[in-house]
Order: sequence, then structure tokens, then C-alpha cells
Amino acid sequence: MSENRDFGFCPRCGALMQNGVCISCGYGGGRQPRFSDNNQGQHPSPGIQGGAGVSGGPGTSPVYIHATPAKTKNHTVAIVIGIIAGVLILLGILVGLIVAIANSAQSGAGSRGRSDYYDNDYYGGYDDDYDYGYYEPDEDDPYYREIVDWTRTDLDYHIQWAVESVDPDDPDDDCTYYTTYPILEQEDTTKFDAVNDTIRSIACRYRDIYWGYEEGISTFGYVTFMDEEKISVVFKHNFYNKNVTEVRLDARSFWIESGEEIAPEEMTDIDQELAMRFQAQDKIQNNGVEYVQDLTADYLLPILKDPNRAVFFYTPVGLEVGFNYETGWVTVTLKEQAL
Repeated sequence: MSENRDFGFCPRCGALMQNGVCISCGYGGGRQPRFSDNNQGQHPSPGIQGGAGVSGGPGTSPVYIHATPAKTKNHTVAIVIGIIAGVLILLGILVGLIVAIANSAQSGAGSRGRSDYYDNDYYGGYDDDYDYGYYEPDEDDPYYREIVDWTRTDLDYHIQWAVESVDPDDPDDDCTYYTTYPILEQEDTTKFDAVNDTIRSIACRYRDIYWGYEEGISTFGYVTFMDEEKISVVFKHNFYNKNVTEVRLDARSFWIESGEEIAPEEMTDIDQELAMRFQAQDKIQNNGVEYVQDLTADYLLPILKDPNRAVFFYTPVGLEVGFNYETGWVTVTLKEQAL
């Protein structure tokens, strides 16, 4: 079956005509369009049959109600406005939380000294599902690139973090003291009391002289390695004068079972071969520190044996060996000691 219809344009309004009848004004249909006041706003659109004011039947032409269409709601705009409002509300909540946290952190800032304890997520514990761009040491790394925390939560013991600070009463005084350090804990035991005492003594060793520097001293503790057998803790001491910041490293490692310190001689052989290897690795790892490269092995070896200057600590990459000198510190990685 095929259906053919004649189309043209209305001589009155110029709209499309179907079978000789204008679908807009009704011209040619034998009747003029009529308007039903009592149905205003309920009329179907022109050209649509059915609904109020429309009549027809066999042998009759349909009657079209011509009326100005009612304005329709712009749902897209409403949706966009709703989304923007929701985002603004969420931002308001977030800003409120940040302000509340900041106010809480500042609540004790007026005291001369304080000691606070935090759980593992306060310092060094990061969301493993999100990449913050921080260095994460791995045993496959060619060398250890940066001193960072490497803590675990799957062991028989865990880490808490402590913060101690001394703030001046005068708000214009920039001379402050700050330190953060790890605390080893195990449920219902005092097993790590001696270890924790040693760690705190190193973390706070410069507390009594911080006022001797124009802008004070800060010490940041790091757990660079921990497993069921051993743990390494490293401290960065920063001495602030207005024109220069001096930095010094301290490091301690402990056997977990006994709580005893691990001596550097237990970690590696400290001999002439180590001194020569140290200089070779320094060229690769540190692009050759001038102070290191200017030393002979005979002068370097006593430095690596000096407990007041040398630092030895474990990392996931290997054993890190180094020392402090006049303008800073330097370390290199011994890969065969990777654990």
C-alpha cells in the first residue's frame, strides 16, 4: 500500500498546506480557526488532533486550535544550577573542615612546650591507593634517592609518632624548637621502653640549646626500614640561622627481639675496601661530592669509623652508609646489603 499526499503553501500565512488545508491557520478547510477561551493554555499544538476544542469525524476536516504556546521550563538550566549549588555546598563543608582542623592544631600553640602523640597516619603514613608523587624506595632501585618513611602495619609491633615543641611567648620571636620521632609499641608489653628512650634522647638532644640559633632548631625523625627482625630510625637535625641552615644526620638501628642497637660493624665491614667503594659510589649516586672526592681512602676510613660523624641505616634498597661534614652530610647505597 502506498499513501500519496498533496502539499503546498498557504496563501494567507505561508505555512505548509496538507490536502488543501493549512495546518497553521486552517485556510481551505471550510472553517475558520476558533479559539476557546476556557481552554486557553490547554490546547494541543497546531496540527495535532485530540484534546479540548478539537472536533472531527468521517467526512469532516479537523479543526485546529491556534494559540500562543505556553513557555516551557528550561530543565537543562535548572540542572546546571543545581549542580553548581551542590558543588558550592561541598566546597563550603570542605573549607569548614580545614578551618576546624587548623584551629584545633593552633589551640595549644601558646604554651612554652608541649608533647603530643599521633597514630601512624599522622606522619609518614600515606594512602597507598593514591599517588602523591612521593619517593617510594624499592629493592630494584639502583640506589637510595631520598630519606623517607618506609613503615609497615603487618608486623607484630607498630609505630606511633610523637611531636614535641617549644614556642616563645612573644609572637614576633621566630626562635622555636620542634621535633617529631617514632615510638615503637606492642600490645600489653613494655618491651620497647629502652628503645624508645634511646630514640627520644636522640630526637631531643638539641632541645636545651635551640635558643642559641636565631630561628631555632627542628628535628625530623624517619623510619627508613622495619621488619620482624630490625628497624632503622634516621633523624635530620636542622639548625636555623637567618642566612644559613645547618643540617646534621643521626641514625640508629635496633634488633626487635632484644632491643639492642645494631653496631655499624654488624652491618658491613668498615675497611679500606669500603672507603674506596664509597668514593666510587658517590660519583654514581651523588655526581661526586667535592669533599668526598678530595679525600684519599686513608683519610676517609677514619671518618666512616667515627661514631660522632658516621651514619649507617637500612633501607629497602640496601644499606645506606654516610657521614656528616662541615657543610652537610653525604651517603651512598651498598646494594648487596639489600634486605
